[in-house]
Amino acid sequence: MRKNNNAGTKGSAVSMFFSGVVILTIANIMVKAVGLISKIALNRVVGSIGAGYYSSAYEIYAFLYVISTSGLPVALSIMVSKSRARGRFKEAKRIFDVAIIVFLIIGTLFASMMIFFSSSLADFISAPKTVFCIIAIAPTILFVCLSSCFRGFFQGYQLMQPTAISQFIEALCKVLVGVGFALWARAQGYEDHIVAAFTILGVTVGVLFGMIFLYIKKMLFKDKKINEAYLLELSSKSEFCVLEDNGCKKTSELLKELMKIAIPVTISSAVLSLTIIIDTFMVQSRLLAYGLEENLVRIYYGDYTSLVISMCNLPTVLFYPIANALVPLISASFEAKDYEGSAKIRSFSVRVINMIAIPCALGLGIFSYPILDLLMFKTDSVERAAPWLSVAAISVVFLGLISATNAFLNTAGKQNLPIVSMIVGASVKLLFNYILLEKIGIYGAPISTVLCYLSASALNIFFTVKYVGKLPNIRKIFGMPLLCGIASIGLSAAIYLGLSFLLPGKLATVISILLSVFGYVLLIVKTKTVTKEEIALLPHSEKILFFLQKFKMLS
Repeated sequence: MRKNNNAGTKGSAVSMFFSGVVILTIANIMVKAVGLISKIALNRVVGSIGAGYYSSAYEIYAFLYVISTSGLPVALSIMVSKSRARGRFKEAKRIFDVAIIVFLIIGTLFASMMIFFSSSLADFISAPKTVFCIIAIAPTILFVCLSSCFRGFFQGYQLMQPTAISQFIEALCKVLVGVGFALWARAQGYEDHIVAAFTILGVTVGVLFGMIFLYIKKMLFKDKKINEAYLLELSSKSEFCVLEDNGCKKTSELLKELMKIAIPVTISSAVLSLTIIIDTFMVQSRLLAYGLEENLVRIYYGDYTSLVISMCNLPTVLFYPIANALVPLISASFEAKDYEGSAKIRSFSVRVINMIAIPCALGLGIFSYPILDLLMFKTDSVERAAPWLSVAAISVVFLGLISATNAFLNTAGKQNLPIVSMIVGASVKLLFNYILLEKIGIYGAPISTVLCYLSASALNIFFTVKYVGKLPNIRKIFGMPLLCGIASIGLSAAIYLGLSFLLPGKLATVISILLSVFGYVLLIVKTKTVTKEEIALLPHSEKILFFLQKFKMLS
């Protein structure tokens, strides 16, 4: 047995945490950039109606994807990190072996269901022609299940590079293969729903190639040296006794533990995804009840999903990696009884998420038209979607809070509580969709989405304070990022209005956004919303501090 003195644990843990965050963030930015290119191409090549067919099939896939992959990777990463924290490396291998069989069974089951029930699913969402898109994307469920198993294993080792690279491979294939197929299908003169089906094949091919990369990476993975180095570090820092690597739990026990963690997380995530499914079948049917003709309903739905939902999901690329990296790290901290270190990570992470989400929401809300126009979506689509985006942008703040608090509750063993929050949120979404879409048209969709995430995040915060620990100073978490965001976006809006008389609109938008980002960082530092000591915890902090001091942003 080995003991430790806990020296330097917190700084090392936080630094390791943000190293993983940086890797995932950079990768996700690249993935989202490629994905955005795909959306723009979809809007221009396939058109609003074809985009509606694409989105309808994709959201059905996304819902089944969440059910099949959201809980097990989290459970896998938690269990692997805990086994490693105890020095039980054979058990970590056994956990993966059990998980891969479970993932294979689930992936095969859901992929088969999508194929066999494709016609029923298409009828259910009031879009019968979507059937070809559903069949084209169905095999992806199996591929992504296996990919998720590999990712959960690597994340349990706090190795984020394989996940990052595989995600980029998926995104790149999605745009290259998908757009290539779309152009070919359009050139052949196929109808919109067939062009959309060819386009969605890019997703299937991309996930297949990403899975192949992860499989090769796992086969070449040499864990012996990593485990030896980790055990040496653990023995000098952990307060509890580390067991020798002399065995592991039975397969049945591991499977039971895996399911105990995975099922609540899956249900919670499925309910969150269910809000999108609610839009998928409800927006179109309720808009028909509102009195719109069918063709216009398809156009509205295509623009809403391709432009509004896509743009609201973009900021998540910056804060979801923080939530993802929290899970294995805090789990390992709990096992090491480093409660002060895990509390420090929670505090800093929720503040960072708010510092990202709040200005993003303000920027998307105020600059909705210039941003969509800058991204070269079709002009008529931009004119329709910009007002909807201004409303939906508010939800970005609540999405950030949900991502952070879900991670806190999951690692604290309170996996059931996010389920309650999201059931309440989905119920709010369902109720207000039903009422508002028939009364005020398409604006009912973004309004009900905002109310859904507001309800869920409020409950999650309540549960976090009650069962995990008090949140840091509210003024510092919410107040200062909001004030700094309003000031920087307000200045940026004034600059944009001035420049728009002198420069082309797109150039004025770029300059205004860059000045807004610079002004926001300056305000965040000057108001000490983030301190010098906290910046020092980040990877490559020396360069960051040098830059801030050189430009007199930090004394």
